[in-house]
Amino acid sequence: MRVLVGIGFILAGLAFLFYPQWELERHDQKQKQLIYAFEQMGSVSEHVPAEKTTAPTAQTSAPAALLAGAKGVIRIPKIDLEMMIFAGADSLVLNKGAGMIEPDKEFGKNNVGLAGHRGATRGKQFNRLDELAPNDEIDIQTKTANYRFVIVKTFVVDRTQVEVLDDQAEPLLTLVTCTPVGAKNPRERLIVQAKLSAKS
Repeated sequence: MRVLVGIGFILAGLAFLFYPQWELERHDQKQKQLIYAFEQMGSVSEHVPAEKTTAPTAQTSAPAALLAGAKGVIRIPKIDLEMMIFAGADSLVLNKGAGMIEPDKEFGKNNVGLAGHRGATRGKQFNRLDELAPNDEIDIQTKTANYRFVIVKTFVVDRTQVEVLDDQAEPLLTLVTCTPVGAKNPRERLIVQAKLSAKS
C-alpha cells in the first residue's frame, strides 16, 4: 500500500511539474490556429460557393465562433509573443487573446489600448511585458494594413488612471496588464506605450 501511495505522490509531482509547460504549448497551438485562420480571412472570394473551397486541415482550422470580434495580430519579437487581438476586454476575450479596450479606435490613428492577462506560466499572454524597454518594436497586423510601433516608455499606474488611454497628438499603442504577476486583484497596472513608426 505504501508503494502505491508513493507512486501516486510521484505521479502527482510530475503532473504538477509539467502542467505549466503543457498549458503553454496548448495556448501557443491555439494562437497559431487562430492567427492562421485570421490571415486566411478574405483570401478566398466571397462569390466562390463554399463546397468548391478547400477545407483547411484540423491543424490549421479554427471555428468561426473563435474568430468573432477578431481585430488583428500582435507580435513582439523581443519576448517571442504572437497573439490574436479581439474587440473588448472582458474575461472571455482575455482568455482568447489580447483585448482591444476601445474597439472603435483605429490603429495608426488613435491611442489604441490593448489589455492582456499575466499568468504564472512564463511566456503566456502578457506576462513578459516587464522585459520590454524603449526602442523595442511591436508589430500589429490587421485585415487591411500592417503597423510597426516603437516603445517610448514603460511605467506603472493605479488601475483608476485610465487617462493613459486618452488620444494624443500622434498615434500610440498602449499595452496594459496587471502587476505584479500572481497578485490577487492587484491595484496597479503595467503600461507599455509605443509610437507609430511605419505602416504598410
